[in-house]
Amino acid sequence: MPEYRSEPIISPCNSGLLPEGECSRRAALTSFSSYGARAKVPGKEVICYECGRKSHVPAAALSSNCIHCQAHLRMTDVDLKPNSQRLTVRTLGNVTVLPDAVLSQLSIVCNNLTLYGKGNGSFRCSGELRICNSTQVDGSVQVKHLRVERGVSVSFTRGVVADTADIYGKVIGRVEATGKVKIHRGGELHGVCRTPSLVLKPGAVHQGEWVQRSAPADEA
Repeated sequence: MPEYRSEPIISPCNSGLLPEGECSRRAALTSFSSYGARAKVPGKEVICYECGRKSHVPAAALSSNCIHCQAHLRMTDVDLKPNSQRLTVRTLGNVTVLPDAVLSQLSIVCNNLTLYGKGNGSFRCSGELRICNSTQVDGSVQVKHLRVERGVSVSFTRGVVADTADIYGKVIGRVEATGKVKIHRGGELHGVCRTPSLVLKPGAVHQGEWVQRSAPADEA
């Protein structure tokens, strides 16, 4: 059997040091100034539902913390099913009350809220509250846009505060808006409407007082 001899690896540089070209290559791969590190992570601006101030977060984040008040901000969508035990929801995402659900004592803060089922409680939406099922809402309601679908009857015990509203069904209660309120054909509003602009389409009904408020300065 021939004798085995290992040959030592001879480096042209000092022991323990990499050649200059290899040092530069590895530094480029690990440096924070490389392209990968310089690439900007897509972000979005959100409004904290606790302090109301703006924060900038990664677009793909599922949760974050407000840079002002350090509140934990959830950004996921939430579906509330029949017999759901979750009655309090705080998220920057959207909330949906699914069909056949009959939920009360809800406390929801979200972007868009859609009621396919019956939901009763307090709602605060930075986006749209869309009501697709007849229900009664006993809590406070503050939304950017209110939309009541055709064939739906909803009663707001404490009224509703919105920027704008589109009423295709029947609304019972006070409506306060900073912008335009439209009652479409077949739609009804029974209650005081305080808005700078009330639009009644042919076949629409409003029973109550219209208090014409001044429009915001940026809309005047």
